[in-house]
Amino acid sequence: MLSKITWKNYRVHLKQNNIMAEKKETYVTTSENAMTITRIVNANREMVFEAFTNAEQLAQWFGPRIFSATAEIDPKVGGKFRCSLYGDVNGPEEFRGPFTMKGEYLEFKRPELIVQTSDVTGHPDWWMKQMQENIPNYSGQDFLRSILTVSFEEVDANTTKVSITSTFASNEVRDVYLKTGGADGWSEGLDQLEELLEGK
Repeated sequence: MLSKITWKNYRVHLKQNNIMAEKKETYVTTSENAMTITRIVNANREMVFEAFTNAEQLAQWFGPRIFSATAEIDPKVGGKFRCSLYGDVNGPEEFRGPFTMKGEYLEFKRPELIVQTSDVTGHPDWWMKQMQENIPNYSGQDFLRSILTVSFEEVDANTTKVSITSTFASNEVRDVYLKTGGADGWSEGLDQLEELLEGK
């Protein structure tokens, strides 16, 4: 039984029980109010960009392995998106979801850049309470909304550097996402992205 229900703890549980494969190399850096996840993906830039902006493909890789996903996307400036994660019925009840993220595209430059709002007010109440309790000296910062910037840099014809930057209301909000495994969740999703693209 998990001592505290967090994605990070559940991920450790899966690893210890050989349920989850080792992740590939993903780099996480922090800056003022932000965290950036960087990954080299073995696929050309157009394919990687398409996997981020095609609803059918996004649903196949988005989120950690314990979840399945649904996605609705209108990929253009001003267009809306909505992604929901649903946990395995055999996993902890708290992770059955849905965990919903929605937002609007602010910039959309194929195949180089996506900037979008990210709103997780559709997450379960227990998750929101846990996040708030883990923000030191919480004073009303908005921890449910952020700006997500994804850049796609061509390394060569078959390799793309993907950088995913989440910008939060404060460093404290950023740190609670790191503490509860937000970067790990992205890393595992990128593992699945590579597996999807390897099959194309």
